[in-house]
Amino acid sequence: MIKTFPAWRLNVNGGHRLAQTNTRALVESALLAVLGTILVLIGEYVPVIGFVALFLWPLPSALVVLRHGMRWGILASIVTALSLSLFMSWLTAFGLSVLFGLTGLTFGYAVTREYSAAKIIFITSGAFLVGVLTSLLSLYLVAGYTPMKIIDEWLKVIQTSAGLSEKMFGPNQFRAMFEDMDEFKAQLIRVIPAGFLISSLFQSYLNFEVLRRVLSRLGHVLEPLPPFSRWILPEYVAHGAILSYLSIVFGVYYDIPRVEQIGQNLFAALSVLLLLETASAISYYLARFGLPRLFSLLIILYVVFSPVLSMFALLFGIIDILFDIRRLRYAWLDAF
Repeated sequence: MIKTFPAWRLNVNGGHRLAQTNTRALVESALLAVLGTILVLIGEYVPVIGFVALFLWPLPSALVVLRHGMRWGILASIVTALSLSLFMSWLTAFGLSVLFGLTGLTFGYAVTREYSAAKIIFITSGAFLVGVLTSLLSLYLVAGYTPMKIIDEWLKVIQTSAGLSEKMFGPNQFRAMFEDMDEFKAQLIRVIPAGFLISSLFQSYLNFEVLRRVLSRLGHVLEPLPPFSRWILPEYVAHGAILSYLSIVFGVYYDIPRVEQIGQNLFAALSVLLLLETASAISYYLARFGLPRLFSLLIILYVVFSPVLSMFALLFGIIDILFDIRRLRYAWLDAF
C-alpha cells in the first residue's frame, strides 16, 4: 500500500525548504559582501597588508557565485558597492566595485563551468580590462578626468620627483629620462593599450594563483596550470603577432599612423607573451640537463633583456607556438 500525502502538505514542505535555502543564501551573501568591503578598505588604507588584500578582492563575489549562483553574486557585489560608499566617495566605490566585482563574478562563473586554468585566466583578464575601462569612463563622465589629464598629472609628479632627486644627488640618469616630456608622453600614449592588456593578464594570473589556494581550503579544488617549463600559448597569439607586425609595416609604408599605432600596441602586448613562451622553452631544455633553477633564471633574464637576443627570442616564440617544437600540444607526433 502506497502512503500518500495531501498536496497542501507537499507544497508547505517544499516552500519551507525553499525559504531555508533563500535565507541561507541571503545570510552568506551578506557576510561575504561585508568581507569584500573589509578587504577593499584594507587594500586602500593599510600600506603593507593592503598589497596582499589586493589579490583577495575578487574572492567574496566568486564564492557567492560558486555557492549560490550568479544572481546572488551580483546582489552581493551591489551591497559591497553601497557599503564602500559609506567610507569613500561614491565614484571611487563604484570604480572599485566594478573592477573587482566583475572579476570575481567572472571567475566564479568560469569555475562553475569547469573551464581550464588557462581559459579562466584569459576570461577573467578580459573582465578585469572591462572593469578598468569602466572605471576610466566613470571618471570622465562624473569628474571630467580623461586619460590624457591623468597622464599629465602623473608626469608632473614624476618631473617634480626628478627635480628633487637632482637637487639631492646632482645630475643623474633619472632626470635625463624626462628632459623631453612631450616625446616621453607621446611614447607613453602609444603603449598604454598594450600596458592595459599585459597588466590585466598579469593581474588575472596572480588572482588565479591566490584564489586557487584559498578555494582549495574551502572545498573547491581547481586544477593548476602546468609547470612553467611546459607552457605553450594558443596559436592565435603567434598569428596575431605576425599580423600586427605586418600592420606596422603597412602603416609605415603607406603613411597611415592609425594602423601603425594599432599594430605597435598589439605587437608590444603580444611580444611579452612571445618572450614568455621562449622563457618556458629555455626552462624546459635547461631542466632536461639538470641545471639549477637559479642558473636557468639568470639565462632567461639575460636573453629577455638583451637587445639583440630578445629579437631572436620573439622569433623563436612564434616558431615554438606554431610548430610545437617541444611536442607539448601534439605529443602524438612522437609515435611516428
